[in-house]
Amino acid sequence: MLRRARRLLQMLGLTALCAIAAAAIVALWQYIINTPQPLESILPGDTRIYRWKQGHIFYKVLGTTDAPPLVLLHAPGVGASSYEMRQIMQPLAQHYRVYAPDLLGFGLSDRPRKDYSAETYISLCHDFLAEVVGGPATILANGLSCNYAVAVAARSPQLCTGLVLISPTAALAVQQGRKQWGLLRELVTLPALGSLLYPLVSTRPALRYVIKRRHSDCTMSELDYLYATTHQLGAQYAPLALIAGKLAYDVSEQIDGLEQPTLIVWGTGALNDTRSIPSHLPRRTLVILLQDSGTYVHEERPETVVANIEEWSKAGKVAIAVASKSVGGTNEAVVSNPPATQDDVVELASTPTAETGEAVVSSAPTAQEDVVELASTPTVETNEFVVSSAPATQEDKEGPAGVLEVEAYCVKCKKKVAMQDPREVTMKNGRPALRGTCPVCGTGLFRIGRI
Repeated sequence: MLRRARRLLQMLGLTALCAIAAAAIVALWQYIINTPQPLESILPGDTRIYRWKQGHIFYKVLGTTDAPPLVLLHAPGVGASSYEMRQIMQPLAQHYRVYAPDLLGFGLSDRPRKDYSAETYISLCHDFLAEVVGGPATILANGLSCNYAVAVAARSPQLCTGLVLISPTAALAVQQGRKQWGLLRELVTLPALGSLLYPLVSTRPALRYVIKRRHSDCTMSELDYLYATTHQLGAQYAPLALIAGKLAYDVSEQIDGLEQPTLIVWGTGALNDTRSIPSHLPRRTLVILLQDSGTYVHEERPETVVANIEEWSKAGKVAIAVASKSVGGTNEAVVSNPPATQDDVVELASTPTAETGEAVVSSAPTAQEDVVELASTPTVETNEFVVSSAPATQEDKEGPAGVLEVEAYCVKCKKKVAMQDPREVTMKNGRPALRGTCPVCGTGLFRIGRI
């Protein structure tokens, strides 16, 4: 304890440390007089309470009872709750029975004073599927909750038929070497300073910073909701455990052996804090990268995320298990088959597969207005890493001697580059495409269309 205190003094200096302590005391007083705040879920659907063994879990459910079940797990964090799913729950409920719980210690669920850990949330996810959903479901998780979803899928595959992972930076272990919370992690380990830290990180300026790191737009309604969520009795316990590193869980080994079809949705802006997208992915994985998007792509680009989930399901990516109904002595599973209607272009580079070295890209949805391109279905035998592409357009520039330079997004370089040695190829579905390489790093690039 004294060693950590001395280390902090060396890092900050006595004057700076005293200034932080004074600000924390002021913030603590403001926190006390402003807690609790009125809080009510704005998510659509029926309000339910799951009486879990470690505390009551608040959740919303929406969708017909015979639709495929889909469980939405929000990321743990300061001000976290199922509120982050507000823009995708309603459209997803048109084709799924959607469950959106608040994790223990967050939102409107109980916030007991306990030793929070990753196992707390892995156990919650498992029990929620077994006791509330009552069977296997697709799990959509964001941030660190991706780790918990992967753990449940690996430990109890009978409860998980597919995974949708949004910005799974922690699950894929691609963070930079620096610690995520840095100095705050050092501070929270000191009992005296740890009790003063939460009022600081729950102020409006701090919460505005949190929102800005998620996406560029910070609305007053979002800020107000996060402020109300952080100002609840007991709301500090789980976030402080997160900052202290107690909620982290390594799934690097488990994710390699996943059998469930997996969709990964990532904003290219979220890759700024990563070295690269790793090669150790589940065997049946599709990666969708959305340009000009941050970590919380489901808040920033909800229509695009929903359209890709529906196309992934429609293309047979997920063997969605539902409460099967007997039809003439056989079990018939109902799988959603919605059309994707989105006027946004998803334009990305492809990455070679593990065995063939070829990128696989599929056709776009049949409707003319649909431009969300998805990769073809990977087989169980191959470990494919596939990314969506966009058609070549007139925006491509002419290079030297009038040669058309075809641009594509390079995953490793994290920017658009001129495709080197572009050549026309025909995909498995008969559509024309362009294949080439990145002139900087040599990554394979793919675009649908002709030169």
